[in-house]
Amino acid sequence: MMWFDSVDTAMSCRSNEETVVVRLPSVLLWLVVLLCAPFASAQNNLGELLDAGGKKLSAQEFQEQLVQRMLVGPTAAGLNIEMIYTANGSVAGGGTAPGGIGRAGLGGQWRIDAGGKICTSMIVGGPLASGAPVANNTGGVVLPERCQSWYKLGERYFLSDSDVDRAARVLPRTVKQ
Repeated sequence: MMWFDSVDTAMSCRSNEETVVVRLPSVLLWLVVLLCAPFASAQNNLGELLDAGGKKLSAQEFQEQLVQRMLVGPTAAGLNIEMIYTANGSVAGGGTAPGGIGRAGLGGQWRIDAGGKICTSMIVGGPLASGAPVANNTGGVVLPERCQSWYKLGERYFLSDSDVDRAARVLPRTVKQ
């Protein structure tokens, strides 16, 4: 009887091995999909962006690739914005709340600092004097100047308040066609 038990056990092991071998390609495929999912999804912080292959843009690359082009994406506050950095140093565009409720204009200036970061001063809402300094605008909300680093991954762009803190949040931007 013992001989039959060991034969049955051997037979069942072979059967299980065959099942494992048959399932192995599909298991590997799912494993690859699961491992690649974080890189295919949006990068949430600078570390994820860099690990996925994102590269920091130089000031010259920013000017060549993004100036005079409409950029779209979310803000840290959850607004969806469309804005353009013009060649004369001004910023113009608008933003909407999630769900498309309400729209506010935005304007201001941008410059490149000594470290190659893009510094933007903006006013949101209120009358926006095209090309006028943000300080000369009345009404609306004046945002303090922010100097940020820009990155590119594939066809998407990202901006970050830090270029060294891997936990720093990044915000995606795409060029509107």
